[in-house]
Order: sequence, then structure tokens, then C-alpha cells
Amino acid sequence: MTATLSSAAPSAKASTYSAHLTNGDPSKASAAYKPTHPGRFQVKFQPGSYNSCLVTQRRFAKDETLAMMDSAEYSNEKRYSTVQVGKDRHIELNSDLLYINHSCEPSVRFEVDGPHDTWKAVAERDIEAGEALSFFYPSTEWSMSQPFPCNCGSKSCLDRISGAKDIPAQTLRKYFVNKHIQELKDEQSAV
Repeated sequence: MTATLSSAAPSAKASTYSAHLTNGDPSKASAAYKPTHPGRFQVKFQPGSYNSCLVTQRRFAKDETLAMMDSAEYSNEKRYSTVQVGKDRHIELNSDLLYINHSCEPSVRFEVDGPHDTWKAVAERDIEAGEALSFFYPSTEWSMSQPFPCNCGSKSCLDRISGAKDIPAQTLRKYFVNKHIQELKDEQSAV
């Protein structure tokens, strides 16, 4: 998918995509749900806090762009729903990409190194239709606002996810990470 993006940087205004304000409550989020990327994926709302997920509606090939982050807006605060795009910058995705859950063996990577009009979600491997999407949260997050015990069930599960700050450098090297995360890890290792 190619999207035409505004040349202006994302603003820090109030979002029209309000799912991030529901604090993981699926009954609130599903009430007025309209897919932001019809034909590509859809949110599967499930009972319980933070149990909903984003499911593909078609196949994606490895390295294919799933979606551009063209509706993202800068956030004045770090919270569970934001994505870190620089050493001290966070954005609200303002799209269904919010529902991509964490995994220690992710199917998607968020590429947020370059200018805002290049930010995108990309397939880490071939992804089949009907598959729940996941990305490695520490690939964008240095220190998370809401650390959590990981339930991904993968062979390489890290057990607790709190951000790249708490992952040994040799372990982090096994993953795709954005430039700001690598720079922060290099600074941490130099101390």
C-alpha cells in the first residue's frame, strides 16, 4: 500500500481515534469501531483488558508494507498506547495499528527511524490471512509506561517486557530495533 502523506510533521492535537483512551476496555473501544484499513486487517475485540488484537484479512509477504503510519500524531506524554519514534518523542498511531500486540517472535516491525512520512508497519515474515499481528515492543520503546509479564509463549520469550533499557545488549541484537533504541543502548553500554 502506498499512501500520500502530508509534508507537515504530525501535530500534538487531540486525536479523532479514541481507542487509546479506553485503557484496553473492549466494550468501550468496539462501540463505535470502524476499521482504519479495510481489506487489510480488522480489530478482533475480546473480553478482558488488553486482550483484543489486530487480525489480517489477507496475506502479506515478508518485507511488505502493511500500512503507513500516516495518521500518527505526536503525543505530549508517554503511555501504553504511544510508540516511541525518537529518544524523547512519542506518537499516537491513531489507527488500528494500536491493536498489534507484543511478541518475542514478532510478525511485524515498526520502522520509525526516518522522517514521519516514512513511518510504517512491515511484515517480518510471510503472514497469512486471519493471523493476529504482533511486534517486538522494545524495538521502539526504551522504557515502557506499563511493563507487563509476557505471555507470547514463544521459545525466545523474555518473560517480562519493560523496554529495551532492561534487555541485555547481546539479546537485543537478535531483534530488529529502530535507530533511537540502538543509540540509547549504545549510550547505556558506554557508561
